[in-house]
Amino acid sequence: MNPFIGKPGFYNAFNRMIFRFTGPAQVGIGRPEAPYVPPADPRCPLCGGLMAAHDIDRSGERTQVHCPPAAAAPVE
Repeated sequence: MNPFIGKPGFYNAFNRMIFRFTGPAQVGIGRPEAPYVPPADPRCPLCGGLMAAHDIDRSGERTQVHCPPAAAAPVE
């Protein structure tokens, strides 16, 4: 069960000893998880307007979101 058994080297020897206490990685939340469902009308994190009204510029090395002028006030 220990993946470090039989492998040479100092770090593998150290991991062999530590693995007894730590065990394998704890992955997941411990129960089956529902698949991600994206929201039907996502909102902009900057102005709160609908993302469909925004311009997303991916031409440069950084992606930029341009908010429309009408969405300047936060929508609540």
